[in-house]
Amino acid sequence: MNPSEIQEMNFNIIQNHLFPDNLPYHPALLTGLLHEFSPNNNNTYISSNSTSDEAEDQQLSLIDERKQRRMISNRESARRSRMRKQRHLDELWSQVARLRTQNHNLIDKINHMSESHEKVVQENTRLKEETSDLRQMLMDLQISNSYDILRDFEDISCNMAHLKTESSDHSVTTFLH
Repeated sequence: MNPSEIQEMNFNIIQNHLFPDNLPYHPALLTGLLHEFSPNNNNTYISSNSTSDEAEDQQLSLIDERKQRRMISNRESARRSRMRKQRHLDELWSQVARLRTQNHNLIDKINHMSESHEKVVQENTRLKEETSDLRQMLMDLQISNSYDILRDFEDISCNMAHLKTESSDHSVTTFLH
């Protein structure tokens, strides 16, 4: 369709809507309306439709662009989230390895301490037995020593009595002589 046909079509549409058959119309008014809806004028009906189509297309384009940016942003955010989770998981595995090593070291220390404790308990038992044996020996020595002292005392007593007897016999004999 060429521009003159469009203009004529617009004229017929306007004329039928604005001026029905039973109403008179003024040619100057019609000319002004034709000029307003002419293809060269930016305010024409067709131009208006194309402008609204362009605006709609532009709006859809903006919406698509926003969706695209949001999708890219979401992907980047998801990637960062996965990286954070992976870093956290790596840190947890590192902590597990470190704790296992500490656990093994503590078990080794406990085993060493347990062995040392057992040796100390055995040494303590041996020393208690040795102490008991030494006490018994000391008691035996004290009893033996007491017996010897008593025997020595008995010998001394006997000797004293003998000396007294001898002494008195000797005095009597001396006295008699």
